[in-house]
Amino acid sequence: MEKYNNIDEVLNFAIEQEQSEVDFYDELADKMSKPKVEQLFRDIALEKQNHILKLEAIRISGNFDHNSFDQIKELKTEHYIADVDYSNEDPDYHDALIMAMEKEKATFMFYWDLAERVSSPDLQDLFYMLALHEAKQKVKMEIQFDRECQEEIDDD
Repeated sequence: MEKYNNIDEVLNFAIEQEQSEVDFYDELADKMSKPKVEQLFRDIALEKQNHILKLEAIRISGNFDHNSFDQIKELKTEHYIADVDYSNEDPDYHDALIMAMEKEKATFMFYWDLAERVSSPDLQDLFYMLALHEAKQKVKMEIQFDRECQEEIDDD
């Protein structure tokens, strides 16, 4: 279980996770042969970079109630890391979309749970907003997954 000493460590963890996801989506995009899926991953990587900027801005500003830390210091971050098999060096677009959807779900839960635990309105607003962005990204992938499956059915 991850233990934090202050709210900055929680924000740093979130920033590190977002950067990890930027790298993940950039790598997946490079491996995709379908332009629509490649572009989806590039767009999501860009959105993740915007999340990093938002998290860094609030961390630097310090404009939040530091007492929010008490509610999240025992947060078990391992629950929010997607159990995704990265052993496939060359995933097809179906596998890539499934991995990505799992990551988005885990990140959504992380931000949602943070928002539910903090007392600072500024942090709560930020975490709810980020959670909703994660949900939106997952839905985009689900739609792309459904479209790709339907195209395969139509081609048969």
